[in-house]
Amino acid sequence: MGLSPVKLERIEGNKLYIRDVDMLDGTPLLDIKPYSPMFDRFDVSRSGWMDHVKDARKIADERFHR
Repeated sequence: MGLSPVKLERIEGNKLYIRDVDMLDGTPLLDIKPYSPMFDRFDVSRSGWMDHVKDARKIADERFHR
């Protein structure tokens, strides 16, 4: 199970059209919550954590074997 903030593109009848969701096609959507600036804050449009994954593997400490 995951949690993804998404952008609501449009509503047509009972269908919501969203983008920027982090899931595979066919994955069931269990719940939708509204955006609340008190709890959800987006200073950047992407997290960027994947940009560092490749580099992070190079600097593993002694607990991990390559």
